[in-house]
Formats: sequence, C-alpha cells, structure tokens
Amino acid sequence: MKMKKIYILFILLSVSNINVFAQIDNLSNLSSEWMRSGVRNAATDAADIVVYNPAGVTSLKNGLHINFSNQTLFRKPSHSYDMGLGEGQKQYEQGSADPFLPNLYIAYKKNNWALYSGVFFSGGGATADYPKGSITTDLIGLGTLGAAQGAYTTIKDPYLKASSMYMTTTLGGSYAVKRGISFSAAVRYLSAANTSELGMTLTSSPFEFPDVPMSLKTTDNASGVGAVFGVSLTALDKVSISARYESQVSLKFKTSQDHDDFGLTTDGATNHRDLPAVLALGATYDVTSKFKVMADYNYYFQEDADWGKSSVATDEVPLSLLAGNANIIAFGFQYKIKSKITVSSGIGFTKMDFQDKDGYYANLGTFEVVQSDNTNINMGFAYKPIKNITFNFGYMHVFYPSDQQIKVVSAQPLDVTVNANSYINAIALGVNLAF
Repeated sequence: MKMKKIYILFILLSVSNINVFAQIDNLSNLSSEWMRSGVRNAATDAADIVVYNPAGVTSLKNGLHINFSNQTLFRKPSHSYDMGLGEGQKQYEQGSADPFLPNLYIAYKKNNWALYSGVFFSGGGATADYPKGSITTDLIGLGTLGAAQGAYTTIKDPYLKASSMYMTTTLGGSYAVKRGISFSAAVRYLSAANTSELGMTLTSSPFEFPDVPMSLKTTDNASGVGAVFGVSLTALDKVSISARYESQVSLKFKTSQDHDDFGLTTDGATNHRDLPAVLALGATYDVTSKFKVMADYNYYFQEDADWGKSSVATDEVPLSLLAGNANIIAFGFQYKIKSKITVSSGIGFTKMDFQDKDGYYANLGTFEVVQSDNTNINMGFAYKPIKNITFNFGYMHVFYPSDQQIKVVSAQPLDVTVNANSYINAIALGVNLAF
C-alpha cells in the first residue's frame, strides 16, 4: 500500500506542469527543392534560398522570384510497454497524416543587391494524433484514479491530440560587395502556437457511480524575434560556399486554458521553449555543366536554449542540457537529363547528442513524437516547361533506429521500459517563378 501511494503521488507531480505538444525544433525541410535533394545551404538557383542561402540571393537573375510549395508528412511514431500492473503489453501509434506544411518565399534582385521575404514554419508543423491514447494518457489516468481514492478502478476511451506551429516571417537583404562575394542580414518574427487536447472516461466504479468523462484542452502561445546573417562565396563559377547563422529566438509560452477537468494546468502560466540558434554551412561543385554535387552541415545550439527544467528524477536539470546539442550532415547531387528535366537525390544523417536520453523523455509528450538520431533519403525532379516556371516534386523517407529502449523515468519506482519506433514518408509539390 505504501508503494502504491508513493507511486500515485509521483505520477501527479510529474504531470502537474504538463506541456504536451508535437514539438519538432528547427525544421530543415523548408521547400520542395530541399525535399528532392536534402541539400540546399549553398544553392543559388531558386527563391527558396531565402532561408537556406540568403546571401546567395544576389546570384539569382535580375527580377522578381516567387517560390511556393507544400509538404504532406506521413509520420508513424509508435511506442509499446508493460506498466507491470497486470494489464500486459500496450502499443500506441500515430493515427493520421499531416497534410499541410506550406511555405512562400519572395525575392527581388537588382544588379548587386537583393531584398527578400518569406512565410514558413521554422519549427513544429505537425500534430501528435493518438485516438486510442498513449503513455501520456495512461500516466495521467493512473494519477487520476489514485486521486479518485477507489471510487473508480479503470479508465476507457483515452485520446490525445496535440499540435505545434512556429509560423515565421522573415525580411532581409543581401549585397554583393564584388563578384562572387555576398553578405546578407535579416530579421525574423515567430508566432508560435501549441495546442493540447486529451481525455478519458473514469469507469468501473465499485460503488456503481456513473461513468465520468474528463478532458483537457489548452493553447500555449508565444512570439519572438531573431536575426539571420549569411555569407556566400563563388569561385571559378564552379564552386559555391556558404555560411548562415540564425540567432536563438526566445519563446515564452503563455497557457490559455479552455478546459481542464484534471487540474493539471494553470490559466496564464508561462513556460519557455526557445528556438535554438543554428550554424549552417554548405558547398556545391559543378562537376560538369549538367552534373552537380552538394554538401550541407547544420549545428544546433540546443544546450543554450531555455526549455525549462525537468523535475522528474533529474534534480531539476535544464531540459536542453539533457537533450544536448545536435547536428546534421548531408550529401546530394543533381543531374540535368534534358533541358527541361533535372533529377536529384541526397542522404542526410541527424545526430542528437543526448546527455541523458531517459531524463529528457521524462518530458511528457516526447514518446509521442520519438526524437532520436535518424537518416533521411531524398529524391525527386524539377520540370521546367517554359523559361520562367519550374515545378518541383520531392519525396523523403526517414529511418529511425528500431526498437529503441527508453526508461520511463516518470513511472518510478515502477521499472518501465518503452520500446519506441518511428519512420516518416513525405512528399512535396512546389513551383518557382522568375520574372
């Protein structure tokens, strides 16, 4: 009995500051051109370089350039575990796709200077949809049953749906100080919204009380401003090198409580989830007039960001320190097989330097998105029917390590290990216009 009381108390403490959403920081899939190659940091051929190589905008032809695309993500994160309470193995997985992840970029180039802008999602862009519940709803359910003090013994019909959208607007300019050397500077404004919906029904009352449906619905909003600086170098018309630095954006989320039967959230409460700073490097080499090879490297300064603290068995260590920094290295190529058709492909490797992966996953909502090392393979083609219009199609598959074993720190003193898996298929369609 004592063990059960300690366990229930710990569950309640672990979810008292719940912040469940489909958090994906610093997206790199920001255009259909990237989706078909996976490498864009040193590109100079379309208006999506507003976000990848802003200094290289001066390499575009004189005139107005517009780039628009949309991505559809078919994510399949899943997790299974046995809580050890006689219920056996449970398994949950993502229930729906993310059909819309749009972006729009505009650039105007005149001789040695250029102005540019864009609207896109720099983070988030996905929904965690678990129509039959997840480990988060199970943990909350256990705590709720404990608080009911025996009035109910079971929960049924759990569900969880949470989204994250970091809508970003950028405005900047670039200037070529001499042929082949350009610099850029821009400001960007982020408007972020994280929504959380979950619920369940208390049932099986030994006192024959009627079933009690319970739900939670909140929205967390934040905004912030950051800066982006870039440099682009071109040598012998064959080699392009670029560097881009995106400053950290401070995001202090404020909770707007629509409904909370569990008493887990506080209307007006605040919490931080900054968008980390990024250093992005790129290089391209024109092997021939038709064949080009490309390489990217991105480094994410996650440890410097304020993501709040983990209060579960980690001595209130900053959550960002538990996550550690992260980096991506990618290689790709493109080949013009006809005057109107260019094919491309690439591969990227994401490495997350977790300092305490189990401790980081104590942040509720993480099991639902499965954040870990991964490998992405991209392919696609561009079709240019006339001089000023190029259509792009891209496909990406993301591999994650199979059967990752992660301890559920928030379930202590019970010894619970989650078996986590994930993969992603994604497609993108886009158009680039030049006038």
